[in-house]
Formats: sequence, structure tokens, C-alpha cells
Amino acid sequence: MQPSLARRMTSRSLWRQKSLIPSLTRSTTNQNYICNDCLRKSRRIGARYLHQGVTSTPSIDSRTPLTAIPPAVNFTSTEKHDDALLRSIFDSPDAYKSFFKTPKPRTGLFQNRFLTTPKGFIVFANSCLKKARRVVDRVSRASSQEDHVRIIKDLDRLSDLLCRVLDLSDFIRNTHPDPNFVSAADKAFQSVYEYMNILNTTTDLYTSLKAAMFNPVVVEHWDEVSRSVGRTLLADFEKSGINLPDNSKRRFVSLSNDISRLGRDFVNAASTANPYITFTRDKLNGMQPWTINSLSRITNSGIVYLPVRGPVAHHALQTVKDEEVRYKIWKEQQTAPKEQITLLENLLKKRAELARLVGRESHSAVTLADKMARSPEAVTTFLHSMLSHTRPLANKEVSAITSQKAKLHNLTNPTVYAFEKDYYLHQVIEQQKNVLGDPDISAYFSLGTVMQGLSRLFTRLYGIRLVPRETAPGEIWNDDVRRLDVISDTEGHIAVVYCDLFQREGKNPNPAHFTVRCSRAIEEEEIIEERLEEGEGDGMATARNKDGVLYQLPTIALICDFSTPAGSSTPLLGFNEVTTLFHEMGHAIHSIVGRTRFHEVAGTRCPTDFAEFPSILMEHFARSPEVLSLFARHYRTDAPLPQELLQKRVKIGKLMENSETYQQVLLALLDQELHSPQALEKSFDSTQIYRNLDRSYGLFPHRDGEEGGSWQGYFTHLFGYGGLYYSYMLDKAIADKVWKEVFVKDPVSRDAGERYKQEVLRWGGSRDPWKCIGRLLKREDLVEDAEGRMEEVGRWGAEVAAA
Repeated sequence: MQPSLARRMTSRSLWRQKSLIPSLTRSTTNQNYICNDCLRKSRRIGARYLHQGVTSTPSIDSRTPLTAIPPAVNFTSTEKHDDALLRSIFDSPDAYKSFFKTPKPRTGLFQNRFLTTPKGFIVFANSCLKKARRVVDRVSRASSQEDHVRIIKDLDRLSDLLCRVLDLSDFIRNTHPDPNFVSAADKAFQSVYEYMNILNTTTDLYTSLKAAMFNPVVVEHWDEVSRSVGRTLLADFEKSGINLPDNSKRRFVSLSNDISRLGRDFVNAASTANPYITFTRDKLNGMQPWTINSLSRITNSGIVYLPVRGPVAHHALQTVKDEEVRYKIWKEQQTAPKEQITLLENLLKKRAELARLVGRESHSAVTLADKMARSPEAVTTFLHSMLSHTRPLANKEVSAITSQKAKLHNLTNPTVYAFEKDYYLHQVIEQQKNVLGDPDISAYFSLGTVMQGLSRLFTRLYGIRLVPRETAPGEIWNDDVRRLDVISDTEGHIAVVYCDLFQREGKNPNPAHFTVRCSRAIEEEEIIEERLEEGEGDGMATARNKDGVLYQLPTIALICDFSTPAGSSTPLLGFNEVTTLFHEMGHAIHSIVGRTRFHEVAGTRCPTDFAEFPSILMEHFARSPEVLSLFARHYRTDAPLPQELLQKRVKIGKLMENSETYQQVLLALLDQELHSPQALEKSFDSTQIYRNLDRSYGLFPHRDGEEGGSWQGYFTHLFGYGGLYYSYMLDKAIADKVWKEVFVKDPVSRDAGERYKQEVLRWGGSRDPWKCIGRLLKREDLVEDAEGRMEEVGRWGAEVAAA
């Protein structure tokens, strides 16, 4: 079972993944999920290190149009100006500098008036904690019917007060280049986090909420969203062990701390026992000579120190002709140190023990209870449905690899072993590129045109657009960051997006979406109490909607790592990077449109196995000729992207897609087995579980006598996403189906966009995802039939792959 390393799932904020699930702070950002394009993405990242040159743009016939341009939106003069400006501020540093016309007074990060200096983080945290304690006191003393009726609003406000520090501080400590800001943000985070843990071990809030939830007269005053929020909060409290006896509570806290520590150690220690393997230069025949030379210079001898992990090692597995060299590298990558396996198994056992403490059979059972899947059995059903339907398609791709080995060595029906897969797969892909051509179409995707295209697409689908706004001194953490206001044609200003998209030294290269602050309706009583209209708030964006209700606006940060070609000032995106940007903007649009009254269920605060659906759906738009015709034009000549180049690029991107999907399904099965009741058995052996799955379902066998590896020791997502690794595949199957049923005939249809907006996006996490999907697809059986729907979605995934 060859793992396809899933970089999109690299954890950004492990505090959200702890086993002690806080009742009042649930994840607001999308989590870094896996994706079936991960292998192709790793090739792209590897190319950044293996090749520093710029590929020339192929000559094309500028008269070849991509497709007919969809009907234009009638922009006003202001809108036309904003549309043109959007392109220029991302494509031209000079244009961005000239954009700043009016000097503005200094402010804090995200216009938060407290955050003008690092010291302001503690002041901000203390201010929020002071307000939080007042809310806690009010909820704890709730006795009258009026007190209980407002308890959902009070608890939601409490959640917001804590998360406005936690989410913002977490972002800054992971992103800000100034260590003083990082340190201050971390202290603020820890201060609020400790208080949150105190709340999770006291019963007053839970007792008041439960009294309200079980009072029919009180519940009668709530709408369905309020009731949904109440059920979510109650379940989170109970999942946190709130009803346990005191001794068990202490054990719960102790286990949770152990899990957090073991998880951090497991992630941080995930490296091979030997970081380098030494070879003589002649053993590496097939690698790029300059790569060998650069590695040889380390020792000034004929000995090469080859890294076991990373792009250079991957390049060696793809190109080195000596199979024993490839086997040695592969074997080292597959064998985790015993200490790492011990860390993993201790983590799994502690999680299983914690699950038993709260009355559940396994960690997966705890994790999945409030997700779309509902149970480990449903996840296993989905995964086996995917396996059975995907295996024949994956086998066809394996046959191509086998044929390549047969052709190269003049063999009949050879066996391709696991360690050989990358070598022969690389040759198959290179041959396909030679047949199809490997067009570099980045000249048609300057960053500015892609951002312009996203705005045009959103205008057509949802009636919203992206408008550049000047930033004030102190508002952003780097001068490269651009601010966009999101403007609705019916609601006005509805969100703020900070775009940190340019590559720079020391920046984390992983793409990410962060919701720094969620949407929430602010009650008039709170406006008066906090003197918000007198400027006593924190200064972050708010606006009244068309009904006059004041909302705090979603504040979003998009992080990417796009480079600018040598000798140019215009950043050009590869097609995979365009898809990545669309993916992250899919999360953003969920946060933007999902402006619920309650912070607790706003935007991406939905079940984890539903959070990737909007972003994966956006990837389909990135590949649509009708959508690309809105913006894909040569950054110098303004010629449209020829359709045949797009088709070739999309086809190359789909090479070996089914076998990659199949491998991801196997890893999801591994995740489920490792988080099953087996973890508490005396005979529990994670390596044997990994090998058994590999032996039963793997696409590539091992050499005779080869037992298999212990790669699960490097599977760090087992900590961040324990029991949830299936999520991306579930959401991909749903997104593929929605694209086919709702958008494929007219991807820029306002009717289709409004339907999706009304049935899915606007609800955030306040509606059962099955109800959202069922109503969108006009499939009531998905709403009602809890037994068969996971298996049904498994069939969807296979149907799309077969097509």
C-alpha cells in the first residue's frame, strides 16, 4: 500500500484537533484536508527545488478562442473600475503602490484597535475575558423563563468572545514574521485557552443549558437554527465528560493532556531513522546530473548524501536506473523507527481509553457521532463501496505501469513491485506528456486575472464581487498582503478577505484558508452595553444588513505561496496553482455567504466531513471552459487561452487519478482500523494492521520474503484527523455529483448559483448537511434514509471516475 502524501492535510493548528473537544470553541477555519491531487501537487512543489528555470511560453494562434464568452454582467462605471483595479493590484507592484492615495491613521492588525503593538494582544485577551466572565455569570444564574430563552444567544456570544482571541491569535502566531507578535499572540492564546478549559470542567453552564433545552415553553420561543445550536452545544458539553464523576473528570483531563502531548511528539518526531543514505555517484545514474553535482559538493568527494525524504528522494525513486538503489531508498522511507511506532500506539490507546471513559466503544465512535457519517460502520460501508467500484479502474492504470516495465525490459507479464511503482509510473507520465504535449499555460493565468475571474464568477453565480480596499498602517502583517471587501448587490458590504498570496522567504508554503472572525448578529442590547456605536468595540469590520441588523463581518485570510518568474514582475500561476486558489476560495465563499445569526454555526463551522465540499466543488469551476473564458487571457497579448491547450493540460492532470483515489481509500480504512476497539486489545499491533491491509488490498505486491513496512509511523494525520481521513473522499464524491447534476450544463448560471446558495452555502453549519445535499439534488431519500446514503455516495464517486 503506497501512501500518496497528502500535503493539503498538513495540520496548521493542532489545538483544534485535541481530544478534549471544547464546548465553546469549535473549528472555524477549514482544516488542511487530504486531496487526491496530492501526488501531482508534490511533483509541483518538488519542481520548485529541482528546476529553477522558467519554461518558455509556447507560441499559439491567438485567433483560437477557448469557448464562447457567457453573457456579460452589466457593470456600472464603478464596478468596471473595481474589476480592472482587481487585476492590476495583484499583477503590478507599481499599480499597487499607486493605489494608496489617501493617508490613513495607524490602526492594529485587521483594524483591531488593540493590536497596534505586541503588548496589545494581552490587553485584547483580557478585555474579552472580562466580557466572557460577565456572560458566564449571567448564564450560571439563569432562573427565569426570560433568562432561559436568551441562553442560546448568551452562550453563542461567549463562544464568539473566546474564539475572537483564539482564532486571531492562532493565525498570527502561525503567520506573522515578527517574533514579538508571534510570542504575544501565543501568550494571548494560552491565556484564553486555559480559561476555556476551566469552563469545560464546570457544570453551571451545562446545567443552565440543559434546563432550557428540556423546557418545552422555552424551546417554543426558539427557531430551528437556535434549537440546532442548542443541541450542538449540549452534545459538545457531554462529549467533554461534563457528566462524569469527579474522579473520572480528573482522569478525562489527564488523558486529554496525555493525548495532546503524545500527538505533538508523534508529529514532531516523524522523521526517518537515517536522514541520508550514501551512494557513489555512479549508482545514481538517471538522476539529473546537476542534482548529483549539488549533492556531491556537500562532501567534495565522489560520495553522495541522498536525503531519504523530500523532493530529491522522490526524484531519485522516479529516475535512478539501479533498482537496488531505489529499493534501499524506498525501504528506508517505509520503515518507521520503533520509538515512533511506540508513540503512535500509545496515542491510539489513550484515545481509545478516553472514548471508553465517556461511554463509547472507540475513538472513531466519539469523533463520528456528530458528523455526516454518524458511525464507524457507515464510514467503512462508504469506503468499501469506493474500493469495490474503484479497484477495476485503478487496475487499468496499474496495467499501463506493468506494460511499461515489460516494454523496457522485453518481459512477458512482469510484476511491478511496490518499490518500483514510482520509477515506471514516471515513465508512463512522461510518455503521455510527449504524446499530448505538456503545455505551459501559466502565461494565461496571471494572479490578477485569476482574482478578476473569481470575482466575475461570483458576480454571475451569487451577485457578489471582490473590491480592492486600501489598508491602513498596521492593518496587515506584510506589505504583500492585499485587502478585498466583498460587496453584495443586495446586502452591501458582507465580508473582508486578506490575501497573502505571494512567495517570500520563511513563509509556510502550504495553502490555507483561515476565518479570523466569524459572522454573528449583534443584538441591540449588546450594542448599548458595549457602547459599540461610541467606538468602544475592537474596530474590526461590522455592517448592518438590509433589515437593519448589525453583523460582525466574516474576516478571512487566504494564504498561498505563488512565485514570480525570473525577469518578470507579474506572478504567473501553473494550472494546479489556479485550482488551489479556487479551492481555498471555495472555503472563503462558504464563510462569506454562510452569514448566520450565530457564531457557532457560521460559515465553515459545520461537520468536518462536509467542510471540504464547497472547496472541492470550486475545483470543477477552475477546469470549466465556460468559466475560464471569463478571464483566462495571455498576460501580455490578451489572447484567450486556446481550448486544445486546456484539454491537454486537464488530461495530463488526470493521469493515474483512480489509483491515487484507491490508495487514499486504503489510508482511510487504516485510519478507521487504528481507531477501532482493537486499540485496547493486548495484541494490538499497528504495524500488523497496516501490513494486513496492504496485503489484502494493495495494488502493488512486495518482493518475495518482504514483510512490508511500518509506514503508519509517518502517517502524522492520524493525530490531526484521527477517524476523519475519509472526509475528503466523501466530499469529493458529493461535489462531483453536484457538479454533474446542477452546474455542468451552465456553470455560470445565476439560477444554479442561487439554488446552491439557498440550499447549501447560506446555512453555514446550521442545517443538517444531508438535508442541504438532498434538497439541492432534489433527493429526499438522502434526507430520510440514514441507512443507505453513505453507500450511495460511494457509488457516486465510482460513477464519476468511470465517466
